[in-house]
Amino acid sequence: MDTIANLFPDMGQTQILIQMTIFIVNILLFLFAKPILSLIDPVGATDPKVRLFRAVNIFVFGLQLIGLFMLWANLGQLGGVEIVDGVEQELKTSSNFLRNMGYSIMAIYGMMLLYSFLGAQIKKRFGKERTLDSKKVYMETYSSRLVNLIMLLIIILTLIYILILIWGAQDKFTPIYGLLAAFLGFTSGIWAPDIISGLIILNTEILEDGDVVMLDGHKNEYVIGRVTLIYVVLYDIRNNHRTLMRNAQFTQNRIDNLSRVTSSNGIRQGLLYKIGYPSFTGGRDERMAQLAEFKDSVSDMFTAANQACVENEDIMVNASKPFDWAMTNAGDFALEYTLWVYLDRIPNTKITSTCRKHLMGTIYKVNEAVYDASIAEDIDLSTPNVQQILMPSDEPEPLAVIAPRQARKPKNKPDHQDPKQV
Repeated sequence: MDTIANLFPDMGQTQILIQMTIFIVNILLFLFAKPILSLIDPVGATDPKVRLFRAVNIFVFGLQLIGLFMLWANLGQLGGVEIVDGVEQELKTSSNFLRNMGYSIMAIYGMMLLYSFLGAQIKKRFGKERTLDSKKVYMETYSSRLVNLIMLLIIILTLIYILILIWGAQDKFTPIYGLLAAFLGFTSGIWAPDIISGLIILNTEILEDGDVVMLDGHKNEYVIGRVTLIYVVLYDIRNNHRTLMRNAQFTQNRIDNLSRVTSSNGIRQGLLYKIGYPSFTGGRDERMAQLAEFKDSVSDMFTAANQACVENEDIMVNASKPFDWAMTNAGDFALEYTLWVYLDRIPNTKITSTCRKHLMGTIYKVNEAVYDASIAEDIDLSTPNVQQILMPSDEPEPLAVIAPRQARKPKNKPDHQDPKQV
């Protein structure tokens, strides 16, 4: 015991106990950094985090050693070191400052670890279990987030109280908490809406991590990566990057959740195809027969495309739900047909390439299947050619007219145009 007292001179029993505890805890945290981080967050226990974890340990350990060195020098326990008159008080003050700084960093460090550990346990206890990317994970819920907020408030208040005790500012206890309350009150308009919106998202249980959503005013599709206290992490499916959006902004407009369909048919997508007007000849009966033949050709084209998509396992369409189609517009230059396709349910995943293949890849391959079927049925999907006819010199204004086309006669060099998605 005397040896320990000599190592920590000018300290009481309580201070020595605190100093020794911090030394031991620091060493244990340094040695077992990887297992501790894996226990708190198995996915986030990366090498950079482990190095940062240990760097904080080394920094606190260094502050303690420098403080003790100054204290030993002040008390003349370092052989060959002479202390100049008037420097003793400065060494003691600096030693106390460094020691208190180490205590403060360790207190903040410990509270952060405690919050992370308790947050993981709260998510397991009050969260929702879900299989995502073939792994069992725990999702945040309204109850887990509410308990997490209460725990965060308690930890912050406790940390402030510990810091006040470390720096000996007990006489400023009330003013410090008063300033904290005033700060939170003045800034509540910034952070409160996001926290409340986050609770609303979790309480509805309509949006969860891994869901594919479309936001009003944004043309791309996103995967919900994580709903945090202040913001939502989104994965852009088309461009393969991350997007951050504040919770209040996220819930401000309409949100379409493609992962939550209203029936077992799957996601319904409409594709627009333009087919040139056919030319009919003969009497009424002949024209009606030609019209019926034309409609049969259109139906055969979409039916063949449906069959080709069902037989291709890479095309994620609902095999039990046939394609639907109808002529939705008779435009100035072409007939507009809309083909409705039913996609399989989007798998529970956060991998953007999988979602991209399921959504965009399927639509592109359906377009290709329709084009292949149009070639077989001799149906031209291109916009009709427009010819310009010049009037006599007294009428300089040109008029644009549509060149008549023969029904079901392929051109030598068709000018095909890709169908457009609606």
